[in-house]
Amino acid sequence: MAAKSDEDKNGCVFLWKIENISHWWVEKESQCISPAFIADAIDGTKWTLWLYPNYDDNIHLYLHREEDCCGPNIVDVKYQLRILSQDDSSVNVLSESITGFQKDDFSDSIIASGETVFVAKREAFISEDTLTIQCMIWKKTPLNPGVKTKFKDDFIDFDLVLNEGLECGKTLNIDLVLLDKSVKYFSFKTCIIDSEGKKTDSETHEYFESDLKRGISATVLFVEKLLEDKHRNLPNDVLSLECEYVCSNGTVLYEVCGCGIISPKTTNVTIEKGNEHRVGKEKNEHSPALVIDMKSMYKDGIFSDMELRTSTQSFPVHKNILSARSPVFRRMFSNDMKEVNIGCVDITDLEDDTVCRMIQYIYTDSLEDLQLENAIKLYVAADKYEILSLRSRCSSFLRDNLCLNKACDILVVADLYHDEDMKTTVQDYMLIYDEVFCSQEWNLIMDTNLKLAAETMYRKFLPG
Repeated sequence: MAAKSDEDKNGCVFLWKIENISHWWVEKESQCISPAFIADAIDGTKWTLWLYPNYDDNIHLYLHREEDCCGPNIVDVKYQLRILSQDDSSVNVLSESITGFQKDDFSDSIIASGETVFVAKREAFISEDTLTIQCMIWKKTPLNPGVKTKFKDDFIDFDLVLNEGLECGKTLNIDLVLLDKSVKYFSFKTCIIDSEGKKTDSETHEYFESDLKRGISATVLFVEKLLEDKHRNLPNDVLSLECEYVCSNGTVLYEVCGCGIISPKTTNVTIEKGNEHRVGKEKNEHSPALVIDMKSMYKDGIFSDMELRTSTQSFPVHKNILSARSPVFRRMFSNDMKEVNIGCVDITDLEDDTVCRMIQYIYTDSLEDLQLENAIKLYVAADKYEILSLRSRCSSFLRDNLCLNKACDILVVADLYHDEDMKTTVQDYMLIYDEVFCSQEWNLIMDTNLKLAAETMYRKFLPG
């Protein structure tokens, strides 16, 4: 079974699901050829994938341009071949750039261990005796002067722009607009992440209030210098640029780190958003002691007058504090409800850990050791008891820590609780990392929530 989808205006993605793969593996040096697919964005050229499941105990995979193919005799392309697993990983990813791919040409092969795929990690790579292969192929086109790649979050909006000057040649610039007008100081540091994963060519830029009013435009890279060591700076013809920035309005400090990619494939696509870390808070000199005292008041049950009770545990609490933080608790305790009379609120639909974290946040406004799994559960609890600040914190955490294994779960929660910002963020993430559409979690969404699946796929094929 095969499926083709547009990756962007310059190329496409081809998914090949090979059923009864064990039969092919048993037969030594057997050959399996995919259905042909047409890459409309690459001059209507026709392609196939050739698989040798067991050649010298290894898996060999090739991209082949068909001989009876439309388009010019020679095309310049970039491609990526991947053998996908059920846990959203892959083996032996091959990314290549080919200048002069002729009719009836074969690519270099992707070679993977047959022992790994068919034996050691069989459950990960083979589901219902089906192997999934992904081919991404797109035009090899230059990044032309004037092309912008956007980055935006709650604090800044900036463009990475390739410019061309008469004296200094091509440069990569950052044009930046601050969305928070109260900022009085701003600095950012850029560095290249090279082929070994090391950070090089670090530069720091600083701006004060008078500079910020005029707007910021800074040169961060000279292309000629970048190309002097192309293999180190541009592995697989891709530039990885990390930008770290700090801004301050005199009271609150924020730091945001992010890493994005500038390449023909990501032209005009929003760079992946990085993780946000608040490194300062509005505070007074008594706030640490207040937090400690409030935490002690909860932990020790000092003058508690109410209990929150799960199926297996009871938590002593204070009605006044819960009422101040949650409109639901306030309504409950303000009326002559049974909970007031018996001094206990039964919460049987939440786990002990979730209730404990919710209470800790109510008393201390803090979250400890938050992970994706418990953040999802805490988000649901915050929505139930209308603790909006906690709901917002959980939503931000989930958006900033998206991963392939949890993307579908977070999408379902965002849709169920009408969190459009989180829902859009997850869908955008899935369009970039579309391996998720091969996962069991995605199949479950298609089985149980066809409307959500259709909406997401609509964004995939008709973005914007």
